[in-house]
Amino acid sequence: MVLTTTRYYQLFQKYLDENISEEMIIEDLEEVERGEILDSYWIFRPMVAVKIIKDFETKGIKYIAMEPTLTIDEFQLMEKIYVELGNTLILKDITVDVFQKERILVDAFNEIVKEFLIELDPILKLKLLYYLYRDYIGLGPIDPMLNDPYVEDISCDGYNIPVFVYHKKYGNIPTTVSFSDLELDRYVQALVQQSGKHISFGNPIIDASLPDGSRLQATYGTEITPRGSSFTIRKFTEEPLTPIDLMRLGTYTAEQMAYFWLAVENKLNLMVVGETAAGKTTTLNAVLMFLPPDAKVVSIEDTREISLRHENWIAGVTREVTTGDEKSISMYDLLKAALRQRPEYIVVGEVRGIEAQTLFQAMSTGHAAYSTLHAGDIHQTIYRLESDPLNVPRSLIQFLDIVPIQTQWTKAGVRKRRVTGVYEFLGVDPNDKNLLINEVYRWESYEDSYYLINQPKKLEKIAVIRGETYEETLDELRRRADFLRFLDRQDIRDYVHLTHIIHSYYRNPQETFEDIMKEGMKYEISLE
Repeated sequence: MVLTTTRYYQLFQKYLDENISEEMIIEDLEEVERGEILDSYWIFRPMVAVKIIKDFETKGIKYIAMEPTLTIDEFQLMEKIYVELGNTLILKDITVDVFQKERILVDAFNEIVKEFLIELDPILKLKLLYYLYRDYIGLGPIDPMLNDPYVEDISCDGYNIPVFVYHKKYGNIPTTVSFSDLELDRYVQALVQQSGKHISFGNPIIDASLPDGSRLQATYGTEITPRGSSFTIRKFTEEPLTPIDLMRLGTYTAEQMAYFWLAVENKLNLMVVGETAAGKTTTLNAVLMFLPPDAKVVSIEDTREISLRHENWIAGVTREVTTGDEKSISMYDLLKAALRQRPEYIVVGEVRGIEAQTLFQAMSTGHAAYSTLHAGDIHQTIYRLESDPLNVPRSLIQFLDIVPIQTQWTKAGVRKRRVTGVYEFLGVDPNDKNLLINEVYRWESYEDSYYLINQPKKLEKIAVIRGETYEETLDELRRRADFLRFLDRQDIRDYVHLTHIIHSYYRNPQETFEDIMKEGMKYEISLE
């Protein structure tokens, strides 16, 4: 069982006394007094809170993680306990499940306190236990940021430099956390070790995944990064955004999502394209919730980001060589192996190299393929696919059916994701050998609205597969758009529940709709 940082909060919860007031755990910091509070919220009540402040002098924004406050004497006591814990835990077997780790840690703590012949105040005991959980089971000083639902990325750029977070509402902002030379070197080593790898002067750069699935990129020392060791963590969302979430955020419309639903069901190929941090993988994961319930799926990634509620799914991850006895496993190796597993759907997290040719060959032989690509628009997409190192022939690019282009957009200081256009590849022009492109949807930034530019031609292909007329397929698209809007009104956003409903829709659309209607009526009655 993998322990996420959120889970250790749940473990710690049993030590909290309901009668303890929040003010007794967290006290205001001096930094807050020097700035205007822009935002504040709890992460783990009553132990961890966040305040976003605007500094009166610099006018800059700062992120402050509010944790239990310790006096000098209390901090010195905690340091002594940490020293004794190090001597005690080195003799324990820590290759156990999370519940046993918790018991080992708390038992060792109680033994040390008993040996010190001191009686801990209940409040102080809670504070010390919190820091023990944070540092020994969590990820230490950056743990509050990892548990902040508004934080997407966490990065440290070097020695004595503030750690930065990417906040969904405020963008990149510095925190009050920083590391000295020795602290950062040790911390980077500890992070990498948690991912099951090793970093050193001989192997100073690592890409890995933390136990909770977050992506870690780290460097060690000053040879590769002159400002010192560094790390960047791209947080993994345990509960991924659903199509309903993307509709609510304005990234896609219900019609666009219904169009993708029909495309996935009928094995059309799709590639989500966009710039860095445009939300490509988030969209891909949401679209994959439309997979038919019994279809065989194989996913291939450098680090795990795809999260599906699907039984018949093989998730493949690449491996780098760390010792001479191991063999590196590339995306190309995994893709070749996947084709031998007779998958109906192939998912590649992101195409970057020669695996692109194999992926497009799989498309041409009838496999449904889904992936992401870095590019700014449809023309850059074609150029990247045809150029080094991908080198996909134009004769194969035509098998890619649908390409949504995403971007990151800022309005009134708030960053949002939008799909600038949805395109279809219709084949190759026999005269000039250019790709035939149909622009289906277009986004206008000044209105923040979507327009249907041309009717989706791929519906004709879907109609043939379904054995019905184009008009009947168009009617089904509208029904599914209405169905998704209905789910939105019923506030059905949990990805497990939503996936179950989609699977049920495949088996019996009318019965599923009626069941949701009944659930909605019960919910409205309960509110009244």
